[in-house]
Order: sequence, then structure tokens, then C-alpha cells
Amino acid sequence: MIGKAQRTEIFLSRLEAAVPCSSASEALELLAETLAAVEDEFTIIPNNPHLWESDGRLYPPREDSRREVEGHDDIVRYRSRKHSTLIASNGAIKIVKGFETCLDKPGSDGLTISEKMDVDTSRDLSKALR
Repeated sequence: MIGKAQRTEIFLSRLEAAVPCSSASEALELLAETLAAVEDEFTIIPNNPHLWESDGRLYPPREDSRREVEGHDDIVRYRSRKHSTLIASNGAIKIVKGFETCLDKPGSDGLTISEKMDVDTSRDLSKALR
């Protein structure tokens, strides 16, 4: 079994390589399926979302962590312990950890969330999400 940091890198790499999504629901599904596949391949931890806080497995965003993004009706934010996942109606996915952008995958129309929100840096994005 490899550590969370390595599994996260594999997950992000596979997400980046995937065909762009055309809707928010498709993007969320891609995220969930990709993460589950990585966890199934590289851990022996059973998929039990009820134990997400203690079992050591990585899980996709939960609906109860969903937040609106003020001024951007076409983008939703899923808050996690150490990062935020943003998903746009065009299928774009952005994952940020603090001021670091981990992934900024465009949707099927070629636009990223940064472009849709008209922000240049992760610091600007963090300000916009407060």
C-alpha cells in the first residue's frame, strides 16, 4: 500500500488525462470513479464512506459539503478538510489546497474555472471563495 500523498498524485494525474466533461454531474462522476479506482488499486481499505474520518481511504466530495459560490451560479464548491473542489456546469474541475492549485481541468468547451471566474491566481480564488 502506498501513502495518501502518492495516491493523490496518481488520482490527479488520471483526472488530468481524462477526456474533459461536459456537465457538472459528469465531472462529479468522473472524480468519484477515478478516486475509487485509485483507492481500490493501491489500498486494501474497504470503501466505507461512513468511516471517511478515520479509515485512511480517500473519498470523493460529499453532498453535505456542497457550497454555492457567490456571483457564480454555474460553479459549486465542495469543502474538504484540507482542500476545496470546484465544479462548473461546463464540466470544469478545479482542486485547490490553500493557495496551491492542484488541478485546473477545463470543461468540454475548453474553459477552466479560473477563466470562468476571471481569477489569475489561487490567492485570488481563495479571496473569491470567502
